[in-house]
Amino acid sequence: MKNEAESYLKSGSNEVRILEYKVSGISFGINILKVNKIVADLHLQTNVPESHASVRGIFEDRGLIIPIIDLAHFLGLPPVDTSQHNKVIITEFFEVSAGFMAERVEWIHHFKWEDVIDSNNVMGEFDNRFVLGMVKPTEDHIISLLDYEAIILDLSPKLRLRQKAATAHIEFDGGGRKILVAEDSASVRAMLVAELGEFGFEVDAVGDGKEALKRLKGTDYFMVLSDVEMPQMDGLALLATIRDNNAGCDPNIPVVVYSSIGDMGMKKRAEFLRANAHVTKLNIPELLEKVRELADNEVAAPKKARKPKTKKLEPVG
Repeated sequence: MKNEAESYLKSGSNEVRILEYKVSGISFGINILKVNKIVADLHLQTNVPESHASVRGIFEDRGLIIPIIDLAHFLGLPPVDTSQHNKVIITEFFEVSAGFMAERVEWIHHFKWEDVIDSNNVMGEFDNRFVLGMVKPTEDHIISLLDYEAIILDLSPKLRLRQKAATAHIEFDGGGRKILVAEDSASVRAMLVAELGEFGFEVDAVGDGKEALKRLKGTDYFMVLSDVEMPQMDGLALLATIRDNNAGCDPNIPVVVYSSIGDMGMKKRAEFLRANAHVTKLNIPELLEKVRELADNEVAAPKKARKPKTKKLEPVG
């Protein structure tokens, strides 16, 4: 599956392939770039002291200990019948491995990110913090796309604390420079706004690449920090649009790709599209160091020479 994931995605194509699976009879989807493998009939070690109630157990895979998350329990859905031959989707992002229990795996669908419906446009004021968007393979079939980053952060609050502690030694002042953040996960978006704000940056944050393009037009941003997976327009398509001088801003504006997908294929795509850096979520210290480096380069860069103004002489007599 990993080879298929790496082969299909053309840089900046705004394409995504979604693996559909069922939990409590409901269809959910996950980007196949986040899927490591699918396994069945695991022999779990269930005695895990002080673990979250939604962590069903752990298992070992080639020396790696992987927690298994009961999505039905986490999302408040009817329990899954564990007597059946259930599947476990092993994921890897945030440089963290986790397994999500599913009743069955259905199919891989091919979409454009512009086909993804923002859940806020459907759910309105209802609580939907773990649903980012929806796709419709057919008119009467809906697949919900979960905010897996928010789920992992909710289950592992120590991840946030470790990142916070790791930035304690970093000192610099952003000097009020404006940064545009494009990130669909509300949890990660809030974290970035808080972290960058503490270092003296003025941060605007949007939930997708299309909205980021609107903000870029006519606004003097110092840099763009973009996720990859986003509804309407993903981060690679946003980067390609900027570099092709189709965004209404300086095509050379620094762009840092900040993605939970940290494999070499994603890094190469970002490099090919002339991103200034690719940083894996949640590596906040590396991100801040890269932002500081770009800020230092901006200060050190020679200013463009201006033509001296000349006064037009009026004819005498």
